[in-house]
Amino acid sequence: MDGIAAIEARVAEISARFAPPPPPAATAPTAGGSFADHLRTALSAAPGAAGAPGDVDAWIEQAIARTGAPESWAPGLRAIAEHESSFNPSAANRSGANPGGTPLGLMQMLPSTFAAHAQPGHGDILDPVDNLSAAIDYIRGRYGAPDATPGLRALARGDHYQGY
Repeated sequence: MDGIAAIEARVAEISARFAPPPPPAATAPTAGGSFADHLRTALSAAPGAAGAPGDVDAWIEQAIARTGAPESWAPGLRAIAEHESSFNPSAANRSGANPGGTPLGLMQMLPSTFAAHAQPGHGDILDPVDNLSAAIDYIRGRYGAPDATPGLRALARGDHYQGY
């Protein structure tokens, strides 16, 4: 299953779990609709589950182990997850402010960025460890380390957090 198909399957699963049944043909996506249309429909109906803050440290540990990132990255990754999603692995930024799509998951990754950085066999953007693992790869490649991301640099200066 490719990354897009995995995301579509996960969105359908979440939508079925959290959303009330759609009215007949009113909100059901058409077979010819784009992935963005399907995602928009599913996200508009699914409120999302609150994340389990107690699990975030275990998720970070697993992602660090999976990617070989230094353990010293854990506090920075935790801070990014807190600011990006409030530790909610089902978070979706539906503000429409991002022309690149809907940021999803614990680390609020765009589906295209997630797909480019997801590890083989770990393509579920809403799985917190998959999401963190892809974010680690992205952060490593773009910034070198979490403390070099715009958000953590801003916080270190006493400014407001900025998304990475």
